[in-house]
Amino acid sequence: MSVRFDLFRSIGIRQIEPYFFVPGVPTQNRELPSLEPTLIFNTGAPISIVDASGHVLDVGTGDAFFAGLHRRFCFSRCAGSQSGIHVRLSPQAAIRLLGAGAAAVADHAVAVRHMPESGLAAALARYGPPDLARPYETVGLLIEEALVEAPGVSSETSWCINQLQQPGASVTAIARELGWSRRKIVDRCRDVLGITPKTFVRIARYRRLLATLDSAEMSWVDRAIDAGYYDQSHMLRDFAEFTGVSPTAYCKESGTFVQ
Repeated sequence: MSVRFDLFRSIGIRQIEPYFFVPGVPTQNRELPSLEPTLIFNTGAPISIVDASGHVLDVGTGDAFFAGLHRRFCFSRCAGSQSGIHVRLSPQAAIRLLGAGAAAVADHAVAVRHMPESGLAAALARYGPPDLARPYETVGLLIEEALVEAPGVSSETSWCINQLQQPGASVTAIARELGWSRRKIVDRCRDVLGITPKTFVRIARYRRLLATLDSAEMSWVDRAIDAGYYDQSHMLRDFAEFTGVSPTAYCKESGTFVQ
């Protein structure tokens, strides 16, 4: 088991989480922009992923899909019991597993079977979906198989991605530190992530804002400042763009109590 965890850490897999629940009624969940591409192995009832453009991905029982970095919210819908394994990836891990496909899945959810360039598709065909009773062992087996011929991520690209996630990140300063032009850092991010570094920094700031929702006593002005926004109006514009609703509407929808 320790070998599996060493593998997960080495390539940037942040969490492997089995899930199971029976809601009793059809559900629709708002999925928010994140800097963590996601790999889902669905072992429950079929689900549908509807992105902001209206595109629908239907995921059957036993199917797996990637959700890449995305700039807009989407919805996941299910009419029955839900179970599976949720794998949270760092951007670097997504690049390792998908290669050029990591950029192609930005703003989309794509079935693994539709990504033959990923070694994971072949691994799933060979071994089948992972076992909920042994999630770490069986997911690890699939990932090991997928990485046999997978290219690595350059140290410069990995460092760049890490720096872009830091509070107060400056694209210009990061490019200067790397000895890159601004055009090169923009092109590199589009090539490997599918989004620009400016958008990446905005999503990082937005996720810091969402993290403050755990502190019910904070005001929205304090949340905006803590997350790194210039002011509350700046925060409100980003929130509406990324979430699709106002902060008040989102908190009511998600059952979150804030001031």
